Formats: sequence, C-alpha cells, structure tokens
Amino acid sequence: MPELIKSISSLRNSVCSILRIHLKKEKHKKGKVKREFEIALVGSAFCIVANRLLLTAFHVFNNGKERDPNDKFYAFTVPDNGPNAYDFPVTSFPLEDNVRDFAIIELGPPAAPGREIPSAPIIFKIRSDGTRVVTYGFPAPIIAEARVDENANYRGGSFFLKGHANEGIIAGQFEIDGIWSYELNVGWHHGESGGPICCIDPIGVFAIMQGYRNIKSPHGIMAGPHSGRSLASIERNLRDVGATII
Repeated sequence: MPELIKSISSLRNSVCSILRIHLKKEKHKKGKVKREFEIALVGSAFCIVANRLLLTAFHVFNNGKERDPNDKFYAFTVPDNGPNAYDFPVTSFPLEDNVRDFAIIELGPPAAPGREIPSAPIIFKIRSDGTRVVTYGFPAPIIAEARVDENANYRGGSFFLKGHANEGIIAGQFEIDGIWSYELNVGWHHGESGGPICCIDPIGVFAIMQGYRNIKSPHGIMAGPHSGRSLASIERNLRDVGATII
C-alpha cells in the first residue's frame, strides 16, 4: 500500500487535462462575423519534458479523425488536486500518429506565470502479466462556463476539474500489427484517454490509456478489457525529444 500511495503522489502533478476549442458555426451579417465555439475537455496527457512537452492519445484531438488545424487546445494542470486549475496553450504537435494512437504536444508559457509541470519517468521494458499498475487521468466534467475570444483563445471558465487514480494489474498482453498492447483489469472514464499507465516498482509510465476491446454479450455489444500500447513502439520519438527515461 505505501508503494501505491507513493506512485500516485509522484505521478499526479505530471498529468494534465486537454481542452479543445472548435469553431462550430460562423455567421456573416452586415459586415460583422459572429462565431460559435464548441468547448470540451477531451482527454488527458502526461508530461515527458518538464513544462514543455506532453504525451497523449491521438484520438482525443478529433475522435480518431485527423486533427482540425483550426482547433485550439489547452492543457490544464491541477496541482495536488487543489482548488485551482492553470492553463497552458498548446503551440505545436511534434508527433501525430493516428495508426498507433500517440501524439506529442508542445506547450507555450502558462497564463499564470511561474506554474510548472514536472515530467514523469518512462519505461520501455515489457512488463509481465500480473504487474501492479496505477492509472491517472481527468474524467471530463460538465463545463458550466467557458469564455473564448473571437480568435478561439481561452479566456476563463468554470468547471470541476479533478484527477482520478485507479489501480489494478496487467491482465493480458499481445502483439497486433507489430505493436505491443496491454489489457488491464482497470476501467476509466471519458476524458481519461491519453493518461499514463504506470508500474509501481519501479515507478514509471510504460503505456497510455487508449481504448477498450468490444465484447459480445447476450445483451449486445459492451465495453470489454481496457487497453494501452507500449511506449516502446515510439521509443525513437521519445528519445529524440529528450523524454525522461529510466
């Protein structure tokens, strides 16, 4: 139990929630332009280079389709799950891999100066079935209020954003199309995709939360084992950007 508590506390502040701002409608009337935006917290991510680079799942950008280049994204950190969330603008996308469902995003300076996001350690070694794991992500809350300007820049809002930890084991693993995948006896909620799957001894992220396998039941199709792909499949990309590797 002490190892579990330590792993959650060491991982928590490295994980962020990802906000998407999407132009839904644009109306032109009497020489004026009125824009309507769709704003949602779409996934989670974790820091791989302190204060600068995050790793997430590609599908959080646009439900698995190519990212809309007109969308804007922000990463929110909630230090120690405290009362305040702090936003960092996403400025570029060094990696967008829709086949393996990984993406690296680069952050600009935070709106509140002095805020930091520590990097989480990464492990490439394949872990054994039965290995204890911790997951951490941000279940997507209802957004009570969100303000953006005409250029889709975030200007503040109101929503209950809190991180969520869970624990379990690696329940199975296999290779599909050359990519090593893990299945876990851990469930997660909408908004947690892209968050880290971390082993406890040593503490290190070896996969990210990505999806689940559909299961046929007498009552129809249901969500089956939740799964993530090994970070070893993007080892070169992570080494090239200077990720924290153990």
